[in-house]
Parts: sequence; C-alpha cells; structure tokens
Amino acid sequence: MLFENKDVAVIDLTHGGIPLAQHIAKQAQSVTGIDIYGTVGGEILSGLEKDGIKIADKINTDIDLIVAPVHLDPALMPYSGDCTVITHHRAVGELIPGTPDGSLEKRIIEITGTGAKTSTATLLADMASRSMSVLSHTTRGVEHWQNGVPMKVHHGLSIAPGSILEALEHAADIKPDLYIFEVSLGGTGAAELGIITSLDNEYIIAGGSSTSTRAKMQMVDYAKHGSTLLVNASVGQIDPSDDVKIITFSDTPGKGNVYMNDLHTGIRTINCESLDCGTIRFMPCSGYDPSSYSTAMVCAATAACILDVRPGNIESTLLDFQGVHGRMRQVEWAGRKMVDNSNSGMNINSVGHALEYARNIAKNRE
Repeated sequence: MLFENKDVAVIDLTHGGIPLAQHIAKQAQSVTGIDIYGTVGGEILSGLEKDGIKIADKINTDIDLIVAPVHLDPALMPYSGDCTVITHHRAVGELIPGTPDGSLEKRIIEITGTGAKTSTATLLADMASRSMSVLSHTTRGVEHWQNGVPMKVHHGLSIAPGSILEALEHAADIKPDLYIFEVSLGGTGAAELGIITSLDNEYIIAGGSSTSTRAKMQMVDYAKHGSTLLVNASVGQIDPSDDVKIITFSDTPGKGNVYMNDLHTGIRTINCESLDCGTIRFMPCSGYDPSSYSTAMVCAATAACILDVRPGNIESTLLDFQGVHGRMRQVEWAGRKMVDNSNSGMNINSVGHALEYARNIAKNRE
C-alpha cells in the first residue's frame, strides 16, 4: 500500500481534499491537512483534528509523501524540501480498490475532457442501465440507474477526484455492475475504461505553470495495465504503456475507429463496425440542439459498444434522449421559449452556438 506506515500531507482541503485525507488516514501513520486556500470552516477543521488529522499551515521536514492537486500553483507549495509529491488523482486511484469491498476496479469508467463529460456520462449510464445496474457520479449528482431511469442518491459534490471517495460512501449500500465517474483534470488510474472527450479550448492552470491538456493527460499517464482508453480522434497521437488499448472516436465522418455521419435528412448514423456493433441509426428528438451533443453521442455509443451493450439499447437511448439540463435545451418560461445553456463549462464559443441556435428557432417560427 502506498500510504502504509507513512507520514502524509494532503494539500488543499477545498477541492476533494477532506475525504481524501480521511481515507488516507485509515492506512497512513499520520496525515497532515493543509487548508492552502483558507476556505474551510473552523468547525470542519476541528472535526478533522478530532479524527486524528493534523491541521497545519506548512509541512514539517519529516514528511514522507505529499498529496497535492494538479492545479496547485507551485508558488503556494508549503514545503521546500526533497519529498515525493503525487497528485490527488493518483492518490484516489490508489485508494479506490480498497473501497468499499475491494473489487470496484472490475468495472470502473472515468471520463475527463474540456467538454461533453456530463452528457457523455449521462448517455452512457442510460445505455448501459438498460441491461445492468449503473452508479454514476457527475455534475448532476450521484445517481443509481436502472432500466434507463436514474434515481438521485446524493447531490452537491464536485467532480474533483477526491469526491469519488465521498460519492462511494453515499452509495455504499448499492452494488452496481458498473461505475461511471466524471473527473475534472484527468483520471485516477483505477478505470478499466478511461475516456477523454476532448481537449479543445485549452486553459492555463497551476499559476501559469501548466495547462488543462497536460493535466487531463493523466488519464493516459495513469492508465492501468490491460485497460482501454477511448480518446477523441482530434487529440492526436498519444503514447500509453504497451498493453493499454487505444480506441478513437469522432463526430466527423471517416475519422477515428468509430465516427458519426449526418445524412442531412435528420437521421444520424454512428459507424461502429470496427467494434462489431454495426451501424447505429437514430433520429434525434426535438427540444435540444443535436449538433451540440454530437461528441457525447458518438463517444457514449462507442463506450457502450466496448462494454458489449446491445446495439438496440444504444439506439433506443439515442432515440429517447431529450438533452441534459443546462446544455443547449429548449425550455419554456412565462410563455416564452428559451435556450438553456447554463452549465459550468459554458465559454464564449458555446455562448455563440447558443445564440445561433436561438436565432434558428426564431427563424423557423416565422
């Protein structure tokens, strides 16, 4: 065990660091928590101390291992000595196999990327749940899916890697066949199937010393032996270890192992012949902008094929799909039609897309 008999410091108790420190404390000799951003309330910090987790402003020189978030500004590192530093993602990947029954890694899917994460997770959970029990943790919350229907288990967690541990605690009584985790800025290395939806719209992190792309590539760096990576073809060449399988997808015809076609008749097809799923055909419902979901649709369909979900279940999910809350959906309010694109990943490009979509709706009503 990575943390056994070690003195460990966990930096950043705001972004999933609290459950991370609590779980590490079950294995380590000692754990020191550093509230680097000063955002955790005194009552919570006192509770952690009662649980045996030390709270400090800086790290002692006798520490064995530091666990820090990938987005930490190096200038804020409260330690200047020579010590091994791992990311929150890597730490969670070490802890997941030990919770709650030691066998979670058998069917874990992790999804990262700069866009389409929640939509991909939602579609995939729906597809897979038509033949198995699925637990998902996304920005929608922790949900238990059966027969295409989600039941809310818990709401309010972030998608920081440490929150996976908290999500599992809230769902401890559920024994699903499949776990789907949406993860910000990379993967933990616990997944049998790791997904990178996109790396578009790169942004700067860690005080300007790193980028979102570099962080999200942890999905590749930490991919475990014998696992599969499903990657957007636009990402380009990646170099995982020799026994990690790479499958690519694209919403552009002819690109990637699996790709989508728009037949200009309203019908979409997803060519999955390389995965022995044949061709998926569906007509999108009204009430949302299908073009905004093309990445999620082809990515989820590809992942479902990898999981041996029946093509009929993939097609029926896409036929029934009506969009995801806050993501390019038509809604009505006070007798007026509105485009709801109020998601946390909204950027200038998606604002422009939403305006164009709204303009087309108005034009079609004239």
